[in-house]
Amino acid sequence: MKFRIAIAALFLFVAGSAAGASPAGRSLRVEVIRDGDGYKAIFDLPQSAPAWAFVNSALARRTKDSWRLRSWVVETPRVKLERRGDFDVFTVARGNVPRRVTVRFTPFAQDLLADYDPALAFSDGTVALFTGHFAAGPWLAKSDRPEDPAPRTTITFRYPGRQLLYKGVPYRSATTGDLETYVVFGTPRPVAGDGFSGIVDPQLPGWLRGEMVEFLPRSIALFRERLGAPGGGGKPTILISWAGPTAGRHSQGGGVLPNLLAVRLEGDGLLTPSPDNLARLRWFVGHESAHFWLGQAVAYSQPNEAWITEGGANLLAYRLIERIDPNYQSGLELHKDWSDCLALAKDKPIATAGSRQENRAYYACGSVFAMIAEGAAQRKGRDFFDFTRDLLEANRREAGGDGVVTMEEWLAALTRESGDPTIARDMREMLTVGVADPRSAIASMLQRVGRKEPG
Repeated sequence: MKFRIAIAALFLFVAGSAAGASPAGRSLRVEVIRDGDGYKAIFDLPQSAPAWAFVNSALARRTKDSWRLRSWVVETPRVKLERRGDFDVFTVARGNVPRRVTVRFTPFAQDLLADYDPALAFSDGTVALFTGHFAAGPWLAKSDRPEDPAPRTTITFRYPGRQLLYKGVPYRSATTGDLETYVVFGTPRPVAGDGFSGIVDPQLPGWLRGEMVEFLPRSIALFRERLGAPGGGGKPTILISWAGPTAGRHSQGGGVLPNLLAVRLEGDGLLTPSPDNLARLRWFVGHESAHFWLGQAVAYSQPNEAWITEGGANLLAYRLIERIDPNYQSGLELHKDWSDCLALAKDKPIATAGSRQENRAYYACGSVFAMIAEGAAQRKGRDFFDFTRDLLEANRREAGGDGVVTMEEWLAALTRESGDPTIARDMREMLTVGVADPRSAIASMLQRVGRKEPG
């Protein structure tokens, strides 16, 4: 899952030709139109302000600069788009920004730093636009940030004479306040499966396309069989785009959103099938797909508990691939997680890894903790899928839970599984205080559930 700034405006109405009541209170209204071969966005600002800032203003990963300044052209007189601190901002030389601003843009289908790609471009001309990048707020006087909270944002997407796809369903237009999804312009041929719908770029190298068409249905079906219904209700949508055989690159990126997985593949390193390429791709798709359950059906309660979902998704992906491909061995990956955890947890609490810019600890140590829970489950003839399903069923909103799993709830589940409260005690110490010798601490916990060091 990508970490990003998000503002929630989660009311929604969608229509064959959109209709519905206007939201109450202040609302930034944006109309995004496919206009011939180009696109334009019309911003109707709810109040006067000397500047308006885009809440999600991450930089382009390759160039480390503003992607909007590269791909947007402001047509409204007097208004400029410029970078101010950490934000892209509409500004004017004097007075207030006009209440209506029009921008023409070319979809920016490249990776950002810690945010979702503004667009996914498919080789058949299909384009998926990320909704959250159109949200903005008035700039605070004597401050270096937009107003908090920003106004509610309502976005209408139009493709005159053609259809849009919104959450897997075709519409003539779509109006939404969901700032964490993609809207698809075009009529791609979907890859359908029980429990999901997908769009796979037709120019994806043959071995990659074949793998996705086969692997996706099997992985989603296995997760659903073992973990129950995914979060968010309905069928997850999976978008897989191909950015071309860029020389010297081997890139697979993207992230999971509510009920949607976006994947962007690029580079000549992916043209040729190999065991390493296959394993990396399967792990990435498996890990991100696992978040439909461990991340959306239930989530962690605060960022310092990301080890619950990231480590859990890691181990679920490893075990998923082993079931689909009997020749796959996860030992090397688990040993890397183990080694990284030892390096990142020495004398430091794992829970504060994010504040140290050491987010890898949530994945690596989370995988090791998941292995400990798996070992406890195996002693009862169960596995990590069973342990995870119990967590999901106990905390799903539709089952009467609050939709989150806290550290204490996860550790309590571990104690129920293992029957040994000292394991949770020692794990809590690593999480909240830190230990001088994480190798001995983890090895001891593994031993108590009948497991050895991975590798």
